[in-house]
Amino acid sequence: MRTYIAFVIIYMLCGIAAIVVGIYYSNAKDESKRVFIVTAYSLRAYIFLGFYFIACSLVGTLVALAPLRRRRLLQTHIGAIAIIILTMLCISLWLWTRTLNINGVYGEYWRNDWSDNIKDAFQRDGNCCGFLSRKDAPYMQSPSCKDSNIEYGCMYTVVFYAMHHHRYIYAGLIIFMLMGLGSMVTGIILLIQCNNEERLRWAQTQYLARKAKRYQDSMSDNDSNTYSMHELQPTNSRSRYRNQ
Repeated sequence: MRTYIAFVIIYMLCGIAAIVVGIYYSNAKDESKRVFIVTAYSLRAYIFLGFYFIACSLVGTLVALAPLRRRRLLQTHIGAIAIIILTMLCISLWLWTRTLNINGVYGEYWRNDWSDNIKDAFQRDGNCCGFLSRKDAPYMQSPSCKDSNIEYGCMYTVVFYAMHHHRYIYAGLIIFMLMGLGSMVTGIILLIQCNNEERLRWAQTQYLARKAKRYQDSMSDNDSNTYSMHELQPTNSRSRYRNQ
């Protein structure tokens, strides 16, 4: 029970942390490199995850107050955590598939989607021009492109920046999944304990009921025997008088 309560509290803290991360990305400027690297506001979903975690934690808290009477609520708590774990696992797999061809993915973004301002930001930071080279969709007004000695593109600058942020994303998802898994497992253990306690109480109730029935039956037998003795006594006395 203590372990279950501890994981409920930890899960609530994870929810607060997820909301903070979501707000951090939501407040980023539209032309921020961070916004484009995380695929245009996708990490704002962390706010939803945070509120979801907190809601699950509140349900778990209600369960902890009376676990035997709220077993259905405990089952709901376990199911809700299982759903969000599967969702985060799918997100992790999706992010992983993106990293298999990270150069091609961000190359397409650079050539077709990103504005001149975001290109300029990467070119200034990496002192580079274009994506693969200065001929690959550069922003020519950037100081690095005006320098004719710079021939290399910004591919590695973009990729290293993306990998840096992806590590934080993966770390957060893994931590959230592990805490959710721990909360779910402790909830399952608590549910098993509640079911066992309910069976023990039911067995004890049945035992006491059978014991009370046996007692009532024995009392009924004693009453009937006593009544029979009283019925026999007058008959015996009359027969004794007749014999005299």
